[in-house]
Parts: sequence; structure tokens; C-alpha cells
Amino acid sequence: MSIESDADWMGLREAGHITRLTLDALESRVRPGVSTRELDEIAAALIAEHGARSAPALVYGFPRSVLISVNDEIVHGVPGARRIQRGDLVKLDVTLEKNGYVADAARTVIVERGSVLAHRLARCVSDAFDCALSVARAGTKVSEIGRAVEREVRRHGFSVVRGLAGHGVGRTIHEWPTVPNEHDSRQKDVLSEAWSSQSSR
Repeated sequence: MSIESDADWMGLREAGHITRLTLDALESRVRPGVSTRELDEIAAALIAEHGARSAPALVYGFPRSVLISVNDEIVHGVPGARRIQRGDLVKLDVTLEKNGYVADAARTVIVERGSVLAHRLARCVSDAFDCALSVARAGTKVSEIGRAVEREVRRHGFSVVRGLAGHGVGRTIHEWPTVPNEHDSRQKDVLSEAWSSQSSR
């Protein structure tokens, strides 16, 4: 969304803060033997405690509060009876709504030691995200974000998942712009400057 006021800025910050708290709580409870449903229940309680709601459940009728994907499950895993095991690569994806504002973030957790490949992949994801952040500024073509991600992923010896993309967020889950995880010359959108005022700095 385009931030148009201090109220927008503060609303997004609050939703983002609760999202981070939820990710922190989930990460601290990821260990061998816990089920993904149990993790979801932890998230649901914390989300409710802060007066927020699961945006996937609200918008799409998703049957759980958060999305948890394990190992070769790429994204959007539905929490259930599956129990976490030592060495698993667990992707925690939290999207929350609070007072009409939505925040969305994900975190990758390696359960205990994990394999060399798991650690390489997690490092790749983190570095690719940092590369994307380094070019995401007003006046930048959205396609340059995808270019930065794909270049870094390839540098680590991996490849991006074709067909999946990042996206804007704010008033609902999926907003402008669509951000491919690869350079796409068809993506002509340009990022614009957010609201700025003395009180929001």
C-alpha cells in the first residue's frame, strides 16, 4: 500500500510488531517432537492476546492461524499432526491484521544442528533478502529487486522457484506490486516514496 498518513505508518508498525512477536514465540518453541499444529496453537493464542487476526484465515478462509512448511514443502504449509524432527528446515510464515492494517513476514529455522545443505540454503535466503533490501528504494524498478534476488541465489549455487513472487502488503494480504524472485523484463512498475513527516521519523 501507499502510506499516506502518520496513522497508516503507526498502524503498519503495530501490525509488524505483533508479527515479529509471533515469529519470535514460534522460533523459540520449534524443537524435535512438537507438532506444527501445536505451534499454530501457540501463534493463535498470542495473536488473539494482542487483538490481531490471522490474515490468511480472514481473507482466504485458511484453516489455521499461520503457515508452516517443513523441508521440501516450499511455502503455504497447513499446520497439522506432523511432528518436527532433528535437522528439519522449518519455514514460519506469519501474516496478521490489526485495525485494518496487515503485516507479513517469514523466518527459516534449522532444528538443532541440521545438514550442511540446510545451513547453506538458510544463509542463501538471508543474503538474498538483504540484497533485495539494498535495492528496494523509491525510484527503483521492481524488476531490479528480482534481479538482485536471483543473482544472489545463483551465487550460492541454488535457483529460485519459478512462479512464486513477493508482493506488497498493507490493507490486505496481496497488494501492488508483484515482486518476482527473478529478473522479469515485463515487470515495469517503479517503487514510489512513502509518506514522510516529522512525527514518523
